[in-house]
Amino acid sequence: MMKMDLRHGKVCYWALIFSVAAHSVTLAVFTGVTLSGETQKEVLPKPVISLQMIERVVAQPTHRPKPRIEPIAEPVVQSEPEQPPLIPGPQPPEPTVVDTSLEADSPQTNTPIANPQADEVEFFGQKSMVRRVCYVVDCSGSMYGQMYQVKNQLKKSILDLNSRQSFSIVFFMEGQTVLTSDGGTLAPATARAKSTALELIESVRPSGSTDAEHALEVAMRLKNASGEGVEAVYFLTDGFDLDSENSRLFAEKVNRLRNAHASNAVLHTIGFDAQPQDCQMLRRLAQNTGGAFININ
Repeated sequence: MMKMDLRHGKVCYWALIFSVAAHSVTLAVFTGVTLSGETQKEVLPKPVISLQMIERVVAQPTHRPKPRIEPIAEPVVQSEPEQPPLIPGPQPPEPTVVDTSLEADSPQTNTPIANPQADEVEFFGQKSMVRRVCYVVDCSGSMYGQMYQVKNQLKKSILDLNSRQSFSIVFFMEGQTVLTSDGGTLAPATARAKSTALELIESVRPSGSTDAEHALEVAMRLKNASGEGVEAVYFLTDGFDLDSENSRLFAEKVNRLRNAHASNAVLHTIGFDAQPQDCQMLRRLAQNTGGAFININ
């Protein structure tokens, strides 16, 4: 029992010595590592900054960031609204020429005209350069089948007149019955006067026998607003049913009427499928006044 206690005491002794030795070694290692780190810190050289280095840093230009370049936006092009198709309108009138050589016998002497034939009158192909004209037209029963052609030619002639001109229409039939436009005066060829004349032309109906003497007297007495008489008379008929002596007397009466009321008037005669003796008298009437004769077959 005493040996076991002695052996146990030896073991505890050596264990204590070993523990102290181990702790001593551990402490020595730790202390060496610490001292080694401090030594290394002390060995590192401290940075040296001179005054010249500071001045060079200060002297350097301040760094500025590059400007930011924004992308250029493309302009937005607004499309124009689609235009409707153009409709050609009426063309502008051609330039006109003022004819200052015309006689001052009309209140519209200075009115410009488009061409030298502006004062031309045409009826069944017979032309004359006048401003005051009268149409004396047979409207007796014998003209019944031919009035359609006569009316068309009469309308065309009147519509072609210009505002410088004046006109009148005298339809004659049985007895002394006559139909006139615009109250039996030479009216300016305005749109209103033409419209009135066209209405008269459409309204007439052939009837009765032929009596041209009174109609020609009415034509020779015509005046315009300025008191000026007719310059040209277009006399259309299909015949008179007169013998040679009465034809001569009729021509003499017409000449007297002209000399008394319109001495400068020119008488253009138009036979409408007239008989030879009637054509002869109509030609004589035209020749006596400087006019022309034509027979329509």
